Amino acid sequence: MKRTDLAAIVTTLIAASSSTYANSAPPTDPVFSAGLIGSYSELEFKGRRSTDTDHIPEGGLFLNFGNKMSAQAGLIYHAEITGQYAKSQGEEIKDAQADLDLGWRVALDSSNFLDALIGAGYKWNRFYPDFNKFDVDLTSRTPFVKAAAGYNHQFDAVTLRLEAGVRRTVSGDTELNINGISSEELDLKDTNNPYVELHLLVNPNGAFPVIATLYYSRFKYDVDGQFARTDFDKQTRDEYGLKLGLVF
Repeated sequence: MKRTDLAAIVTTLIAASSSTYANSAPPTDPVFSAGLIGSYSELEFKGRRSTDTDHIPEGGLFLNFGNKMSAQAGLIYHAEITGQYAKSQGEEIKDAQADLDLGWRVALDSSNFLDALIGAGYKWNRFYPDFNKFDVDLTSRTPFVKAAAGYNHQFDAVTLRLEAGVRRTVSGDTELNINGISSEELDLKDTNNPYVELHLLVNPNGAFPVIATLYYSRFKYDVDGQFARTDFDKQTRDEYGLKLGLVF
């Protein structure tokens, strides 16, 4: 074999190897993802004389955009909107939430990263309890601020992210509407509400990257006063959920 032919073959192999290595590195651009949510919520209503608990499964959609799952170091950001709905055994619930996060990422090494984040958002929900005598709906509106910490680990074909933090509701309000009888609106006390999220981004270099999220969140709605027509003045919602979607 001629030296020129051998040199050409070696050069071709080196170029192909370099291309493969470059393509194996995870992309660092921000990504857009969309998909489905399934969740299970435990709603506890407390009053001075009684306590009631409801267990409600929900389903919905999510949309988000940002570089939490892709950035390696420096500024990170994330925006998300979710909506859920459920109707079961005469009870109905509607939910919507928006989050905006900003933070800074520090690289521990080529695969491990730590984040510090702050953010803000808004949560709205409406609950239609199964009251035999009245047609009732309870609507809560809760702006919030948040602080969180995150950890990212980049495997060859998977990125894992763990985030934990606290959302603090600010200047929220709630409205109890008994159709045809009365409507009352009261302010909500500011409360601290923990959340935890575990994310997996699978096949980030492939044609169809998939993102999956397991999460837990709590929201407490403590009325600053008491509704005239019900004993309940505190509501706690513990939500456990799964998100599954495609990344674009």
